[in-house]
Amino acid sequence: MSSLEKRAWLMLWSMCPVYLVYFALLLAMPERFPGMLERISLLAVVASLHAVGYVAGLLLVKHRERGDTLLLDERDRAIDGRATRTAYFVMLTGTLVVGVVMPFNKSGWEIVNAALLVIVLSEAVRNALLVTGYRGMRFAH
Repeated sequence: MSSLEKRAWLMLWSMCPVYLVYFALLLAMPERFPGMLERISLLAVVASLHAVGYVAGLLLVKHRERGDTLLLDERDRAIDGRATRTAYFVMLTGTLVVGVVMPFNKSGWEIVNAALLVIVLSEAVRNALLVTGYRGMRFAH
């Protein structure tokens, strides 16, 4: 498995479960988080879990790669470019919805959480496309 593919898997496994729990808690029990302190605390816990999971995994990946050089070839650049372009359009579309459409009928935490969802989705799309780029068909684009 390529080092870049390992890092994409690591990002998916460290990010998606914790943010899935975050959004599920907000949807299932909105009354549990009525104020700013409760919501910020929940978000801080989730972001910390994501960071700790990613850093721990990255240290493990780096430990296993001791002495290996991380060289990108044209295939790696093509896979990364395709994934990044697609994720960019996901983020652009989501940002337009959150920043242009939502302020007319939503406010506060609804906009904040929608923006966070757009960021998480675009990163998930990018990393999922990186994984499928290495696992799927062997085309450059």
